[in-house]
Formats: sequence, structure tokens, C-alpha cells
Amino acid sequence: MDARKEAAVSTDQSIPAVLVYNPQAGRGRRRRKPIQEATKYLEEAGFSLQVWETAKAGDGTKLSAKAIRQGAEMIIVCGGDGTINDVVCALAHSRIPLAILPGGTANMLARELGLPLDLVAAARKIPASRPRRVALGLAGDRYFISVAGAGFDARVVHGLNWRWKALFSMGSYVLEAIRQMLFAPPGSSFVVSNGVQRHDARFACVARVKHYGPVRAIKEADLFSDEFYVYCFNARSRFRYLLYPWVILLSRPSRLPEFSAFSAQRVCCEATSPGEESVFLQVDGELLGTLPCTVQIVPDALTLLVPSWP
Repeated sequence: MDARKEAAVSTDQSIPAVLVYNPQAGRGRRRRKPIQEATKYLEEAGFSLQVWETAKAGDGTKLSAKAIRQGAEMIIVCGGDGTINDVVCALAHSRIPLAILPGGTANMLARELGLPLDLVAAARKIPASRPRRVALGLAGDRYFISVAGAGFDARVVHGLNWRWKALFSMGSYVLEAIRQMLFAPPGSSFVVSNGVQRHDARFACVARVKHYGPVRAIKEADLFSDEFYVYCFNARSRFRYLLYPWVILLSRPSRLPEFSAFSAQRVCCEATSPGEESVFLQVDGELLGTLPCTVQIVPDALTLLVPSWP
């Protein structure tokens, strides 16, 4: 057994917990009744639960830090991958366990853990879940748990119309990606290096998880390893991006001449020609900034509640 696996959560006595909830994530108001039902179940299961809502980006970090100061023994987060990222940044290097309720658009981490996307069904998994120590990624000074992306996908995040996101959910990303492919240049090139190999790219994905958005795309990645798995694409034609989803779904990206992949614990991403258009960087679906950036593994950084199966 992995030494980082621990005993299942005990509810023999009341556990003080805080649920950090983003009411704007995913389906927004349509989440109200399910979150109330999930909260009721958790209270009946033995959790002394407070529900704290976020109002803006960054609130998840502040609320989680406050919860730790006030003696919470567990943080539960209900929101999208960006809200989870905020909470992770507060919990990095602590021993406080984090539980996930899927409440966002893509729900990458929830899908990676095999959680049901129904909130009440996911809540029912928490009492029997087991704490497990996992590594985090660190991009610059920002922690992340799922994925960092540079180039095309980060440019999509940068250009995303947030009103469209509220209306069309995942469809808003598809619409923005199509708009970029039809009307924008392919983007500036950059170099991804692990200290031994250098790869030219216009889109790179540095993954801790197999899921990229709602799709199981980076099959070599492993949340419970102490490495990233990196996909690099160097398409000069923006229309090549139309091909990539199908190639990835068929598990055949290696057949693309502009594709390269490798595992690493540390990667450096820097623009090939600093005078060109800026190359954007995103982590867990949230825009972080522009290159250059160093992305590295931080081992044994977070206690994550992992569902027990069946």
C-alpha cells in the first residue's frame, strides 16, 4: 500500500468543516437546491459544517486560510477548477484534507477522481473517502493541481467572453477556440525545456491529470505521481487545431509530425522571440500571465480526499 494513503475519514465525532462554495460556477442558481441537499447530508453524516460563499476570484484562498485559522479540520470546495485552484493555494503544505464537490464547467479534478457529477451523490462519497498526500504543480509562485497550459489554450482563456460562459458553459470555450482558429494568427512560438530536451511549441500542456477539460486526453499523466506529463504541439497553421481533438481522442497524437511529449519534474517555458506577441499561460483554467515561466513539481504538498470504490 502507498505510504501516503491513510485511514478513511472518521465521523464517530463531529468534524468541524468549511464548505467553500462558488455560487456563480457551472450552473449557478440551479445549483442552490442540490448544494442544500448535499449540505444536509454531510451534516447528518457527522460534519459540523459552515458554508462560506465566494464573491470573486481569490476569495477561495482567503476563506480557506480563514477556516484553517479558526480550527477547521476539513475544507470542502464546491465550484469549478478555478475555485478549487484558489483553495489549493491556501492548503498547500498543510495537513488539512480537501474534499471536492463538482460544481463547475469542466470539473477536471472531479472527473479525475471518478466522482459523480451530481452534487448529492458526490457528497455521499466523502465520509468513506481516504486522505492521500499528493504533489502539486507550481507555476511561478502559483500552485495548481490539474494542468498548466501555454499558447493556444491560454489565449482562448484570455479571449473568453464571460457572458458566453454563463450562457453556454463548455460551449463558450469551443466558440472562442473556433473564433481564434478562423480569425487569429497561429500565435507566437516558444520553447519548452526539461533541462535535457528542448521542444518548439505553439501550444503546450503540462499535466498532472489525464483530463483536459471534460475530455480524458493526456493518458500518461498521473495525479498520484511526482511528475508532470507534457504535450507539445507546434502547428504553424491555426486550422491544425481542428484536427487535434480527434487525434487525442483516438490516442494517436504521436502520429502528428509537430507533436512531442515527455515526463518531467521541472519545465521552463520561454518565448523564442521576445519581441513577438506575448504567449499566455493558464493554470487550472484560469489565466495566470505570460511567458517566461518555470513550472515545477512540489512533492507531498496537499492532502486530498480520494473516494473509496465501490
